[in-house]
Amino acid sequence: MTRLVLGGFGSALGLVRLGPQGFGPPAEVAPAPSPSFVIASPDGRFVYAALEGDDGRVGTWAVTDDPPWPALGQQSTGGAAPCHLALSPDGRCLVTANYTSGSVSVHPVHGDGSLGARTDLVEHRGHHGPQADRQDGPHAHQVVFVDGGLLVCDLGLDAVVGYHLDDGRLTEVARSAMPVGSGPRHLVLDGATAYVLGELSSTVTVCDVAGLVLTPGETVSSRRPDAAGQNTAAELVLVGGEVLASNRGDDTVAVLTRAGIGLRMDGSVSCGGSWPRWMGVVDGEVLVANERSDGVALLRRRREGWAVVDVVDWPAPTCCAPLPG
Repeated sequence: MTRLVLGGFGSALGLVRLGPQGFGPPAEVAPAPSPSFVIASPDGRFVYAALEGDDGRVGTWAVTDDPPWPALGQQSTGGAAPCHLALSPDGRCLVTANYTSGSVSVHPVHGDGSLGARTDLVEHRGHHGPQADRQDGPHAHQVVFVDGGLLVCDLGLDAVVGYHLDDGRLTEVARSAMPVGSGPRHLVLDGATAYVLGELSSTVTVCDVAGLVLTPGETVSSRRPDAAGQNTAAELVLVGGEVLASNRGDDTVAVLTRAGIGLRMDGSVSCGGSWPRWMGVVDGEVLVANERSDGVALLRRRREGWAVVDVVDWPAPTCCAPLPG
């Protein structure tokens, strides 16, 4: 059985078990205000959450056998609407993307799992994208650690920004332009290739990666040719030879097959709910957090393709995190 921490725009962290038969019953494990993105420490002893409010904060909880989990405190991110975070490979720093303010913050991680006061806050600057309602300024949306540093997707700047992190301080060393108006939201890496999801254009762009520099190549739509109406792409994952991307509006998961150095659209399947904000892969299975239908769907690969096999109820879910151990 795999334990999953549940986050969302509710008032608590949750825990649910996932096994061969699907989900068990979910349970609240700690009060938390809008824990929209959650991760666990590699040893499974602590959980970190971005508390997505105007006064952005990050919080820490100790994982115990019996809830409620003890809170280890909160720290200000110095920005608004923190929406994504990541631990450095050495476990000594937590880096957070603040969406509304377009900034990136760094907090030290203490030996007891708690966070120290912020050591850096970098506010993005630069030319904004053409979509005035969504690209009125910088909007940092994801932080990803890679060999030699970290990458930050900025939806407002149509760029992926590369940083070195030394002694709790960030130094910008690269800025890679993505397709104009695409609104890069998230990316996933596979060796020297990155797949960058354009939220505003509902596309996936295949990029060559050299250090912290991304060079865009082919761009493929995440929507079916006959799709109509408004749509924003939200998340993408790699599963074997496929890239899956979620569509909010179409309420689908696009199935893109990796063909050589490019991608081929092979259709889409139901996301199992409404407004699929997040996806993740656990033991080759795909989890989809459907924010507006209050449920996390489990997709399994069948002979005929991906299919929803179970859904667990959770209020306004926006993320899950496997709990090691």
